[in-house]
Amino acid sequence: MSIPPDLKSKYIFHFTHLKNLDSIVKNGLLSTNRKEDLGIDHLNVAAQSIQERRKSMDVPCGPKGTVHDYVPFYLCSTNPMFLSLVNKKNIDQSHIIFFAISIDFVSRDDVVFTNASANTANPPNFFSESKDLKHLDWEAIGSKKWSRGDDDHLHRRMAEVLVYEKVDIGDIEYIVVWNEGIKELVLKTFDKNKKKCPSIEYTPFKSIYNFHFTKFMLDRPNETLVTGPYGLKKIFKETVSDIINKRGEAPNNKRYSFSNISELLSAITSDFSAIPELEGIFGLETVNDVHSENVSDHTLSVVDNLVKSDCYKKFSKKDQKLLRLSAYLHDIGKGPKSKWKDGKQPAYPDHPVDALPMLGRILTEDVQNLSDYKVRKICLLVGYHDLIGEIIGKGRDIQQLIDIVEDENELDMLDCLNRADVRSFKNGWSFTYDLRVKGIKDKVRNKLKGND
Repeated sequence: MSIPPDLKSKYIFHFTHLKNLDSIVKNGLLSTNRKEDLGIDHLNVAAQSIQERRKSMDVPCGPKGTVHDYVPFYLCSTNPMFLSLVNKKNIDQSHIIFFAISIDFVSRDDVVFTNASANTANPPNFFSESKDLKHLDWEAIGSKKWSRGDDDHLHRRMAEVLVYEKVDIGDIEYIVVWNEGIKELVLKTFDKNKKKCPSIEYTPFKSIYNFHFTKFMLDRPNETLVTGPYGLKKIFKETVSDIINKRGEAPNNKRYSFSNISELLSAITSDFSAIPELEGIFGLETVNDVHSENVSDHTLSVVDNLVKSDCYKKFSKKDQKLLRLSAYLHDIGKGPKSKWKDGKQPAYPDHPVDALPMLGRILTEDVQNLSDYKVRKICLLVGYHDLIGEIIGKGRDIQQLIDIVEDENELDMLDCLNRADVRSFKNGWSFTYDLRVKGIKDKVRNKLKGND
């Protein structure tokens, strides 16, 4: 049965992590069950709860079996599930690649498709005749909006094409990648395996499809909307190194605004806007369900929570100063006001990353006496101040915390700042939250000690 004429120009898409590419080039795109049978271990970016549903969901037509007997493709390119993965900060968007095949593939006998995502407790409708593509919600599928709509619309938008067991690498028509650097890595992988590489494209693909989520609203269309763990760690290390190097190259007669951190803290205590980065968040309104205060008032609440906390009192005077300064600076990445339409800041998960270059200016131009130890601690606390909270609240990977802290002191400092920050949220701290933080810290401590 042929594809309806008005759909002939469309494509179907499968996305995966770049780490899986070598295996895919060698073996093709395989279903989950086929990979398990062959002992092939892939980095899976999908939620485990979703995988459990797919594992047991029966396919009533075509080759039958369960959803895990099939290689999944989406008909939409601007994919709400992919956006949710990006927002979780467990992957780097730049490391995700998309395989594109013509919708003609649906005409094959080993292919079925659905009118909604196969991720729900109630299964979607399954079809094996290409003429039934007309039953899909093509307006939802073609939407480029980032907003997800209600659950029903969301699932219709993510209708799937399922290919039984395997898609040969030669069937792939295009690979869509983040940038030229990723393109080179893809080409090297194909070359290493002596396989012909499909055409490689960037977004927008065929002038119709958009895959990636960027900071275009901030006039930064080449930057990922949310920085993943690899990117953040790279930016953090580069920031620390650049600050230390620039301070080492500064002439002896360089004029600094403050002789040390104590002077800077004293100035900020007297005038919140003592440095431009704090002026940029002073009175900044926020449109965010988590916060009831503007950004500067929230910052002052965090500082107040910090200095009153029991954990703060356990640190040395030097570390207390670093914590206080980091509390003042932890949200500077939300500013300046000019960054946002009408001067109101929406929820912006990448604000810790945007704060790091701001720290570069502050710590190279404003403070005269500053050790390498202090540079690292301030950058760590500001750049990762939300990590523990998001491990609990958003399912961020605990491995990111294990990978970044060098000792228990850094772990405890991050915890102390996190507690002060979360206590200022609308829902605040809870006994359950406290227990979960303890569990996280115990796991990290065991890793730091070399224990599993």
